[in-house]
Amino acid sequence: MNRLIGIIVIIGILASSCDILRDDPVLPFPEGHGAFILNEGNYLAGNGSLSFYSLETETIYDNLFSATNDRPLGDIPTFMAIDGDRAFIIVNNSGTVEMIDLNTMESLGTLTGIISPRQMVIRERKAYVSSLMSDLIYIIDIDNLVVTGTVDIGCNSEALVIAGNRLFAANWSGGAKITVVNLTDNTVETEINTGLEPESMVLDRNNRLWVLCTGGYMNEEIPMIMKINALTLAVEDELEFRTVSDNPSSLTVNSGGDTLYYIDEGVRRMTVTTDALPENAFISTGGRLFYKLAASPWNGMIMVTDAIDWQQKGDLLIYNRNGSLVDTEQCGIIPGFVRFKE
Repeated sequence: MNRLIGIIVIIGILASSCDILRDDPVLPFPEGHGAFILNEGNYLAGNGSLSFYSLETETIYDNLFSATNDRPLGDIPTFMAIDGDRAFIIVNNSGTVEMIDLNTMESLGTLTGIISPRQMVIRERKAYVSSLMSDLIYIIDIDNLVVTGTVDIGCNSEALVIAGNRLFAANWSGGAKITVVNLTDNTVETEINTGLEPESMVLDRNNRLWVLCTGGYMNEEIPMIMKINALTLAVEDELEFRTVSDNPSSLTVNSGGDTLYYIDEGVRRMTVTTDALPENAFISTGGRLFYKLAASPWNGMIMVTDAIDWQQKGDLLIYNRNGSLVDTEQCGIIPGFVRFKE
């Protein structure tokens, strides 16, 4: 009888252990602070992937989406937006938006039918998605993952910023303007002329919109960074680079909204109160091909991706607040957009 009771107890313990395993699945990467990296993959190969760099373990974890969902992420993932415990990954050439559980990496749905999506911003349960190959801004219900409307802005778009009740959409490819959309009725309010090809833009703590204009793919004009008052829409400053041969990109801002960073023969840093571009690089390239950068919201850390030769696996470079390299990790093919996990 005692033996039978013992067997029953053991079975109960095993069953309880199985329940614990089912309730607490092993996560594909450690909890805690870190950053997601979208690896674009080779054009038309459909081998884009998602990585995560953990600040807790100082280790990178690759192929998170494909390992969890048994299918590739798609062709050229370019952007990630986060809403609570969900993330929305823009996959440009596949024309999709993947909604995933931010912790388990499980796909919660795939939105198709968007023409060449590029970036996304979220406001009041709605997302706005830019398009490289159409004149439309797509409006998405993020809870049901469906397109509920569009705004025809008359040109393609790339970078998006929301300030107050306005959406600013940069006409990057071949363009020289920012379209301002009133979000009350989703209509075009006005346009702001910029330098050629406004590639990236951010909003600072003073409600100023900073816009990096590359000067054109063929170096048609001198690049510049513009400062625009997001309330009055007035252009307050235009800071020109040195020559038409300069190739700045990837303008970003720190979480405090008082310091700007961008790529230009290394990483350059400037305060939002300055009236001149920095003369020297804050971080030198060291012979690497800097592609995208992001500023940590916690400790002044800067992360930069190195695309190497646009064919093989690239690297993630981690610098401290003083600009010193503290870690280097190999990512997937063409590591691009970086989004911190808070």
